[in-house]
Amino acid sequence: MYEKVIRDNVHGDIYFNDPIFIEILDTFEMQRLRRILQLGGTALAYPGATHTRFSHSIGVYHILTLFFESNDLSQISEKDQKLVLLAGLMHDVGHGPFSHSFEKINAEKHEKYSGYIIKNPNGNILKILNKYQIDPNDVVSIIEGTHPNKILNLLVSSQLDADRLDYLKRDSYNCGVDYATLDIRWIVRHIKVVDHKMVFPKKLVYAIESYLLGRHHMYKQVYNHKCSIIFDALLEVWFKRLKDLYQSNFDFKNIYLENIFKELLNNQSIPIDKYLELDDYTMFEIFKVTKKSDDKILADLSLRLLDRKTFAIAKESEVDKKLLFKQLEKNGLDPNYYLIELTPKKSIIYRDGIINGKDETIWIQNKTQLEPLSKYSMFGESMKIINETNNEKILLFPKKLV
Repeated sequence: MYEKVIRDNVHGDIYFNDPIFIEILDTFEMQRLRRILQLGGTALAYPGATHTRFSHSIGVYHILTLFFESNDLSQISEKDQKLVLLAGLMHDVGHGPFSHSFEKINAEKHEKYSGYIIKNPNGNILKILNKYQIDPNDVVSIIEGTHPNKILNLLVSSQLDADRLDYLKRDSYNCGVDYATLDIRWIVRHIKVVDHKMVFPKKLVYAIESYLLGRHHMYKQVYNHKCSIIFDALLEVWFKRLKDLYQSNFDFKNIYLENIFKELLNNQSIPIDKYLELDDYTMFEIFKVTKKSDDKILADLSLRLLDRKTFAIAKESEVDKKLLFKQLEKNGLDPNYYLIELTPKKSIIYRDGIINGKDETIWIQNKTQLEPLSKYSMFGESMKIINETNNEKILLFPKKLV
């Protein structure tokens, strides 16, 4: 029997029992994920958060293998299990530099690029799938949540899926915080399939509440940390300056810079071959080039991204906006680039029902009765209050103005 073992800092030994998985991992497309940080700019706040999309991908694969050890899910055919494992392994292959941060300057979501890359006729992944007689459309449909077998979709993307179970535990571990201590095996072992739904026995309510509260605290303390928000905003305004200069026929004196971003600068999608050239290392090299730009604004923004010379951040109600404009003018700083206004994304812990066309309900089985989690959770009202709380607009500006 074929077996390959990878030692993981979060889950321990991860076993691969089919050569297709290792061949996929060894492709250029998947190895590129070693050069993409899982948490992007969050590493500015948590120095240990230098784990990558590659380690997360094998973690998702591992948790899916645990799913298939449960009684109901073990009944899924060997072929479909392999499809799900491949989907889990490659669900993030389409991430751009700095993970979600890159989507601030590229409108095309990473899930779409994952599909493009997997089905790319000039790529390495499609050749391997064809070799093992795997239909790439089946794998992509699971990633996109459109496979006819709804259970396969839910294992990779749902309120309680392998993706979230891994990234919460992995991110918590690498950031050095303890908000997401999850009993993954306990949760996974009790999953049942009823009426094409993944359901959990009533005794798991407390473990699921712990998972949801842990995710909420991770969003508050880690994912929405001010350093992460500032990094994303600086990246977006850096690209805005790059684009403004491009449209004014600025001489960048670097052909590569214009070539690599040509499509983005012209409001087009980046072709797969160029997209695969981009990773965190590439972007930092570009920042090194642009910090020497003749344009002072582009040079300054590049230096800030390189050397963690971040902006200050304050709620709109805490600052005098008119005074900020005066201070910017006094310091010769263009408010188009040095005064950023945004409203942080709302923190949604959990809510029952159809959201964006998808059933996000976590189903609880009490004897023969299926009910949504909200009926049994003692935190139901608290979650509702948090879900309905609107975030106040915030302002970002150079610290010397404070």
